[in-house]
Amino acid sequence: MSTVQAEVDQSCPQPSYWETHKFTILRNVAYILVILALIIIPLFKIAKIDLAHNEAWIFGEKVSVEDGLAPVIMALGFFSILVIVMNLVNGRVFCGWVCPGGFVAELQEKLRRKLYNPKSEALSKLGYYVVTGIMSVLFTLLFFNWVTDLRVFFYSTNPTFAGMWFTFLATFGIVYFELFIGKRWCRTFCPTGIYQKITPYHHKFKPTMDPKFNLSDCGTCKECIKNCPMALDPRRMAYINDFYKGLQACIICGNCIDTCRQVMLPKCKEPLMIWVQDLPPRDPSFISGKVH
Repeated sequence: MSTVQAEVDQSCPQPSYWETHKFTILRNVAYILVILALIIIPLFKIAKIDLAHNEAWIFGEKVSVEDGLAPVIMALGFFSILVIVMNLVNGRVFCGWVCPGGFVAELQEKLRRKLYNPKSEALSKLGYYVVTGIMSVLFTLLFFNWVTDLRVFFYSTNPTFAGMWFTFLATFGIVYFELFIGKRWCRTFCPTGIYQKITPYHHKFKPTMDPKFNLSDCGTCKECIKNCPMALDPRRMAYINDFYKGLQACIICGNCIDTCRQVMLPKCKEPLMIWVQDLPPRDPSFISGKVH
C-alpha cells in the first residue's frame, strides 16, 4: 500500500459495527427469538404433547391429547399462513429471517468452508462429521420435545419406545443430510423453499446495485457473491427470471448490503448495493454480466 493511500485510510472515519453488519445482527436476533420460542413453549408446558404417556398441557394445565393437539395445529397453521403472506409481500423472507433450519444450515455452511473443503485434512473433516452429528441430534430433539417427554428414549418399557426411536432416527437422518450440505439444502431440497419459488410472490424491496453504478465500478471484489447464502449474484439477480439464479431464489437476507458496506465504507466510498422498490432500467450487457 502506498504512503498516500495509507494516509487516506487513516483519515477516513471508520464505520461502526452496526453500520456494516446491520442486517446480519437483525436476522440473527430474529432467528434466535424463534428458536427460543420453540424451546420455551414446550419446556414450560405452554403447549406440549406427550405421546409417550398419552398426555398434553396447555398453559401448564393437563388436558387430553386431543385437546393438546389444537394449539399445535394452530401453530402449524399460523406458520403456513405466515409463509404465504411473507412470500406474497417480499418473497422468501421467511427463509431469511424466521426459519430455524435455515439459520442452523447457514452456520453449518460457514463451518463447512473451514473444516470440509478440498484443502482440509482428514482430522478436520472428521471434526465436521462429529459437529454435524451433535448439531443434528440437538436440532431433532428441539422438535421432538414438542410431542413427547424426551425421557422416553431411555425407558424401554414404554410402549412407544421402539416407535419413538425409529421416528427419531429417520428424522435425524434427514436433519443430518440438511446440515451436512449446509445452505445447499435451502437452495435445492427444502420443500418450503421450493413452494415459495413456484407460488405467487412479490418483492416490495429488492437488493440490487445502485442505478448510478455499473458492474465495472465494482472491480474484482465480488464479496457480495461470495457471501450470498444462496450463491447468487446480488448485483443483477433481480433482473433474472430463474428459480435458481434470479430473485425467486433470494431470501432477502441483506448479506449483500452488509458486505458491500464492509468493503466500501472503510475506504470512504459509497456502497454499491442498495434496496429498491422499483428496478431501474438496465441494458442487456448488465443483466448478462458483461463488464465494459
